[in-house]
Amino acid sequence: MPSKLLEIKGISKSFPGVKALKDVSIDLSSGEILGLCGENGAGKSTLMKLITGIYKADEGGEILFDGQRIDVNGPREAQHLGISIIHQEFNLVPDLTVAQNIYLGREPRKFRNSLLDDGALYSQAKELLGRLEIQIDPRRYLRDLSVARQQMVEIAKAMSFDSRILVMDEPTAALTDSEVETLFTLVRNFVTDQTGVIYISHRMDEIKELTDRVSVLRDGEYVGTVDTESTPIREVIAMMVGREITSSVRPKKREENGRAVLEVQDSARTPSSRTLVSTCERARFLVSRA
Repeated sequence: MPSKLLEIKGISKSFPGVKALKDVSIDLSSGEILGLCGENGAGKSTLMKLITGIYKADEGGEILFDGQRIDVNGPREAQHLGISIIHQEFNLVPDLTVAQNIYLGREPRKFRNSLLDDGALYSQAKELLGRLEIQIDPRRYLRDLSVARQQMVEIAKAMSFDSRILVMDEPTAALTDSEVETLFTLVRNFVTDQTGVIYISHRMDEIKELTDRVSVLRDGEYVGTVDTESTPIREVIAMMVGREITSSVRPKKREENGRAVLEVQDSARTPSSRTLVSTCERARFLVSRA
């Protein structure tokens, strides 16, 4: 029977005016991919930031790693313990190479540690990327890579710490279908009888395909954990929203005398813009209530 790799018992976390987590308990077994689901604001990311030392938990509760209680005082300590997280927002430097990003702050050195050893750096990065079957030149600058390839670099960086627990927070948001399959292969290859993955996603098809069990949070509280294979997705969704879902088909939007609900005309976008409204000086929006 697989041993408990990670146990979270009675963890709570409050921010000013907000109780983000209330007495939450979940566990991860060795050799397991555990899905973590919940609506926006359910507390998933907060819980993972507690595990990886980004936040400190409130008084009470405990975290056990391989049966031993741990107090994670920051992300670096979490990495030394063997716990890594891949955030939705990349923690990478665009003006550094792939290899430099992977080993940033722990580059190999030579001549009594007085100089960086670029040869060893790129050799190590090439070996790591090859082992992970990621086809990226370690000498390329990160800014020249697509978002999907930057995601792969983020994964390689996390795995370079010889992590035993890998936390993945919505890792497929910017990936194509083929890139998602590559990611799933990386995740499955990572899992052994000494390692495990906590996989956060809103995409139920990914949860069904990849995970062994699913733990659900709602409004900062633990709802339950179910076996992925034997549990219909509609039941997981019902746990997330707190009510039975009778249909997965959205009702058709009501039309009003055939008029368009939203119309955009003469829109334009500049490369430096982040939103449509700020760039469409000539745009005209015609909106009616449906």
